[in-house]
Amino acid sequence: MPGIDLNHFIKQANKLTAQIEKRKASLADETVEGKAGDGLVVATANGVQELKSLKIDPKAIDPNDTAMLEDLVTAAVNAALAASRDHMQKELSKISNGIPIPGVTR
Repeated sequence: MPGIDLNHFIKQANKLTAQIEKRKASLADETVEGKAGDGLVVATANGVQELKSLKIDPKAIDPNDTAMLEDLVTAAVNAALAASRDHMQKELSKISNGIPIPGVTR
């Protein structure tokens, strides 16, 4: 096609890819939290969906009701991972100027 410089587009795509990979690496150092049971269980995840810590208030531990604790842990971890995904998508969409990139920003 006359007038279209494919090399320019390839360079731009490579530049965008490099920026995204750099940002993903830095997201590993950022954290978000998910809470359950009014904060009785707090899960902390990083920006690349890895669970970093789990804190359980002793008040949440009832030997006669382990199912409740299991539910609280599951809810807190799921909330942390959802917050992590949202944070990552928001940060990477800043690089792509809001243009959805399948597998990266959506």
